[in-house]
Amino acid sequence: MTNSTSVRFTLALTLAVLASTRANAQLLGPGQSAPRVPDTGLHAVLLGTGIPVPNPDRAKAATLIVAGGKTFMVDTGPGSASRLTENGYRQVDYVLYTHFHLDHYADLDWMLFRRGGANPDHPQAILGPKGTKDIVDKIVESVAIDEKYRLDHHGEQWSEQAMQAAVQEFEPGVIFDEDGLKITMFNVNHEPIVPAVGYRFDYEGKSIVISGDTKKSNSLIAAAQGCDLLIHEAMNVTVLNPALPALKKRRPRTGAVVEDMMSHHTPTLEVAEVARATNAKKLVLTHLVPSIVPEDDQEEAFVRGMSDIYSGPIVVGRDNMVFTVE
Repeated sequence: MTNSTSVRFTLALTLAVLASTRANAQLLGPGQSAPRVPDTGLHAVLLGTGIPVPNPDRAKAATLIVAGGKTFMVDTGPGSASRLTENGYRQVDYVLYTHFHLDHYADLDWMLFRRGGANPDHPQAILGPKGTKDIVDKIVESVAIDEKYRLDHHGEQWSEQAMQAAVQEFEPGVIFDEDGLKITMFNVNHEPIVPAVGYRFDYEGKSIVISGDTKKSNSLIAAAQGCDLLIHEAMNVTVLNPALPALKKRRPRTGAVVEDMMSHHTPTLEVAEVARATNAKKLVLTHLVPSIVPEDDQEEAFVRGMSDIYSGPIVVGRDNMVFTVE
């Protein structure tokens, strides 16, 4: 890979999936409307696989889990509300948060707004670690003026519950156990961001684990044992390291921020170690750092060496990919 390609690789955002695993997931382009996933079984939809760098093709962090027809949106990064629409959903039963970097929660206002015309008779249910209620209360307060305008304008056609939220905060452990679905929250290592958590969804003998943002985490490895689908953040240091000196020389402050950022995420080879240690049946990469353009050589470069460590299928995530755990 040339130096110019490395820099472009570092700065660009993309949507990509390994060619060898494309048959394992449905893929929809931006702007298309997808049928809902079945009301039976366990499914994951990648609503946002991006990072804070703006890119119209990649929403920020969000994953939709559908279990027996119930919907659970893990994080609500910018652009994820639109991705939800593209997948046939106007609202979700539950929102869950991993931590409170802005790229993981900034679309909550739009999630609340979208509920208005749906006329819900209850507030949005939100689950998360300590600190969730403070963040959500401030967002609800920030949309209060718009809520008043909507109610004044639309009257009973606009639900008074639409832009309200019912928050439950939890310590790590089982946070949901209903209708055969168990959700377990576990700590991850994203210091100095505390708390930062991931989630495991167990349903009808199948399981999906979402890492959230983290370094390589022993608590995640323990929680993800034997999972069917591991959705894990990923950072390619092999590409970042050569590009970093030039970036620091050209843009010192940006270079310093990127260098700091690199200490808070999981390198691709370590993600492969996690997948091997958990005996995960399939690995899906999200929150890609750097986010690559959709070219075969860059996709191959991003995952290079991972299959030497982890023998299962590896998928580089794209927005709107749908995975059914079978």
